[in-house]
Amino acid sequence: MFTKLIAIDNQLIGTVHFHAFVVNLGGDDVGFALFMNDLPDPLLYFSKEGTDQVNFTIDNQQFLWIVKNSKFTREDRKRFYDQFEFFLRAMEQRAKAYLFKNSTVQYISNSRDIIRYKNYYITASVDMMQNA
Repeated sequence: MFTKLIAIDNQLIGTVHFHAFVVNLGGDDVGFALFMNDLPDPLLYFSKEGTDQVNFTIDNQQFLWIVKNSKFTREDRKRFYDQFEFFLRAMEQRAKAYLFKNSTVQYISNSRDIIRYKNYYITASVDMMQNA
């Protein structure tokens, strides 16, 4: 489903390497995606819905994998999450500038989801996330 078209940026945060791409979503639909390591499907992506609305989708299974496999201390997790959120905000701005100039973008960094995911990661709350 996702064909990587243009590499935008990448960053190693902790032990996970994040890669941002402009992607083909099928047909003439183009989106913006953040991939983890060398996985074929993105951790999250932005796609246009309608003529001027852009929304994000998160792969909860990949996020759960990060939470389950992080062996870092709580302080390290806070620091890594701050780095991730900074990178995510920068990528959202690039997506808006490159692809979605005239659209209303629902940013994950401005949603309540970002707080929920942050809490899951920092507290290593696998059970809480699986029940959500």
